[in-house]
Amino acid sequence: MTREEFLAQEGERAGQRTTITLVSADLLRWLGGVSNIPDEITEGARAVLERARQDKGIRDFRVKALGPDLLFQVNTFGQPLTSPAVYRLIYEALQAAFSKAVESGLYQPVQGKDFFKMNPQQKIAALHLRPMDFPFTERQSEPIFIAKIIQGGVGAFNRMLFNLFFHPDKGSHQRLDNTRFVAIVENCLDLKAGGKERRLYAFGDRPEEDTLFFIYPFIEGPLQINRAQVGDWAELLSLIANPVKWVISAVYALKGRFVSYGGNLLATRHEPGALVSIESMSPGVAVENPAAIFRLQSGLPAVGEAHFNLGADFHFVVGGTGGGYHLGVMPVTMEEARLHINEPGTARITAYTYQSFGNGRIPPDHDVVDVFAQDRVQTEWLQREARSFIRLMSDHGEFQPYVTAEEAEARAEARAEVLKTLFRTVPNGESGNPDPLIARVNERSHGQTLSDIKADAGGKVGHTTTPTLFAAIARASLQEAKETGLIQDFQVFGVGDDLHLVMLHNQGIDANEIHLLAFRTFWREVWVTELIGYKPYALAQDLQIGPATKGKKVDDLAEPSGPFVELLGQTLPEPERSFLEQIRAAREAWTQGRSSVEVKRPFAGNVTGQGPGFAEVSVRGFWKVAILAADKAGPAAFNVPLFQAAEQALQDDGFRARYGESIAFEIWDIHRHKRIFLDARSHREDIRTLLGATNAFNVKRLWSLRNTESQRKAVEAELEDLLLAASTEKLALISGGQYVGKDDPVLLGIEELVNPAFAFLQRRFCMTQGDERGSHYMMLVPKPLDEAVATVRSRGLYVGLLLTLKAQGIAGMQDVFAGPSYKEVRTRIDKINARFWRAQGSEFTPVGVGAQDVEPAYPLMQVLRRLTGEGSPYAVSVRKAETIDIEF
Repeated sequence: MTREEFLAQEGERAGQRTTITLVSADLLRWLGGVSNIPDEITEGARAVLERARQDKGIRDFRVKALGPDLLFQVNTFGQPLTSPAVYRLIYEALQAAFSKAVESGLYQPVQGKDFFKMNPQQKIAALHLRPMDFPFTERQSEPIFIAKIIQGGVGAFNRMLFNLFFHPDKGSHQRLDNTRFVAIVENCLDLKAGGKERRLYAFGDRPEEDTLFFIYPFIEGPLQINRAQVGDWAELLSLIANPVKWVISAVYALKGRFVSYGGNLLATRHEPGALVSIESMSPGVAVENPAAIFRLQSGLPAVGEAHFNLGADFHFVVGGTGGGYHLGVMPVTMEEARLHINEPGTARITAYTYQSFGNGRIPPDHDVVDVFAQDRVQTEWLQREARSFIRLMSDHGEFQPYVTAEEAEARAEARAEVLKTLFRTVPNGESGNPDPLIARVNERSHGQTLSDIKADAGGKVGHTTTPTLFAAIARASLQEAKETGLIQDFQVFGVGDDLHLVMLHNQGIDANEIHLLAFRTFWREVWVTELIGYKPYALAQDLQIGPATKGKKVDDLAEPSGPFVELLGQTLPEPERSFLEQIRAAREAWTQGRSSVEVKRPFAGNVTGQGPGFAEVSVRGFWKVAILAADKAGPAAFNVPLFQAAEQALQDDGFRARYGESIAFEIWDIHRHKRIFLDARSHREDIRTLLGATNAFNVKRLWSLRNTESQRKAVEAELEDLLLAASTEKLALISGGQYVGKDDPVLLGIEELVNPAFAFLQRRFCMTQGDERGSHYMMLVPKPLDEAVATVRSRGLYVGLLLTLKAQGIAGMQDVFAGPSYKEVRTRIDKINARFWRAQGSEFTPVGVGAQDVEPAYPLMQVLRRLTGEGSPYAVSVRKAETIDIEF
């Protein structure tokens, strides 16, 4: 079919088509002293439309007060798709509503602005008008379903539409009816900008026709798409899983009874099966509280499937102030939806449905079905379930993922801009610029230091646990260092696929000798493993970076000494001891300049060469130090627990008596390698805003402050004892001074600070980024050391340890999370994680990670660039339909 043929046929079809014009108007803000739009105001608008129906100017109508909006539905038959007469009628009804508000004494100006003194464009903006025209050719059976999400953002229907039309487990229509669909996707920022020219994208099933023509009411003329311009539904999911940036605006049928019947092509194949209100009549204003219209059954999903996917299947959507939050969907009746309440973390969805007849007629009210009032017992159960999960999400406060990544980072960057004169570049010891704060700490502690240096040098059966012989090799290497006096004592343990080297020594923080010892120890693991012939997964994953490895062989990096090799005879497991002679021979060859083991690129399945991470604290005067270590997570795993732990500690009189009246946060801007110091009491909002963007700003250290310091620029000068440090960077030896994020972090701190963090993880809910290649948000599970394995879907985990120190060394190590009280915690967290996963699937935020927080080297970013870049095979350039010029 050519465009000319389509337009010719449209000339005949248009006269037999019904149009639903849906307009949302934010009226409540102009009413004072009420929490819902009163009936008399709604009746004022309804009277205008009733006269028009009696005069046969329109086919039918409904007016609904829903939250802050007055929702107008006006049906016409045989009229232009976008009818100026209909919009004039709706505006007249709005004027009548305002008149009733004045009569009843409820009208109030907003921010000193009088609605009645505004020009037409100002009135449109003042009402936040969101229009939508939905065309349909009425068939013998035509259920119409109209839904509205109060507090939702423009992309709030994404998951619902995807599941309703594309997800095989959320409905039976694909299997039973052999239906196929295509979704139209638009960019939310482009829609908000309101420009005349924009691009849209088509994804779904591959069409049978070479050229498709759709009636897409937001643009001029028909939407023309070629078969090659339709991407598949997996690519669709790559975009719309982040509804902050992308929105499904319409769904069309490609195959099934909506397209053809008895071998005859139907007019409905050009009409949407679903349409979402994506545009505001005022450029620069994002759509809030969006509405959607669905046609159901007879080649489309059934009414019950819509009921399930829209409100009965709990999930999260974007919404709230500025669309910057992840809100839980709460199904409510139309009556409940009238009341405008701001229930934290909640987006209320309401819907009504009816059987259209007489080319756009709406049945009497008793046959217009309030979807969530049909079974009140069921709806109340759904509401209780929703509230339980909404509370968990909103409990994050102003942190991700309750706050969307885009919003959190925008807030943090804005706050960082205000504080920019206080951010300083982190000193780089490699460049001869040692950190003066660390030098002062080392001087005061006489070098007494506890270091935890960890790395993923390879995994056993993928990214699960470290190979058994790794710990044995590390013990031999560290025992050698202890016997030479470099370190006083050590512990070796694994957390997932990371091996941790805990060393007590008097060399000070950032000591090159200690870092080099750890670096050499990790390469010794590689050296012995290669000699034996084992092939762990991603061998040397965290080690291949920087100038330290360039041009060298494993032997040179491991520097296998004679004492180390002999100590291996005591530490290696029995089967591996049989290789001792081979190891001795390889060491002898190396001493004679014949290095033999090549450095190989690991097969890791993710980004390699990240470098060992480390945390170090001075321990002079501290006899108990706690360790919190994570696997399958990033440094953001500590932002919320440490923010809460600091607040809890400062409420303790004993803590303040010993350490001072406040705590200083040393926060790093991880992308710019800069830091700032802020007082936890005086600058709480600064800290919360920065750390709320968990993938941009992280805690590096916490310091004691003798007194509360209100002047931000004076905090650094008032720092006293180093209380806690986290691995928010890589080993200075090999990092080149640049940091872009270190996975699987660890922190060391005084027990009075870390214990509140342990308690927080025991009683509170906190999602953080991690899981399979950092692809999801989940709550990390506190596990004992012997169960510290990321098993189901590589879910992230914490390990909590408490070390008791004495003058001679490490007296003991308590496995905190092995305590019986944490067993129930693990069960509870596993249940919650599973429920959140079922709610969102594996892709939709806030379980799936938004594209901007995915590691840029992963293929997803390449896919997104291919889908939406300038050379995109799926992009269709369109021109926005002209705005209707209507006088109030």
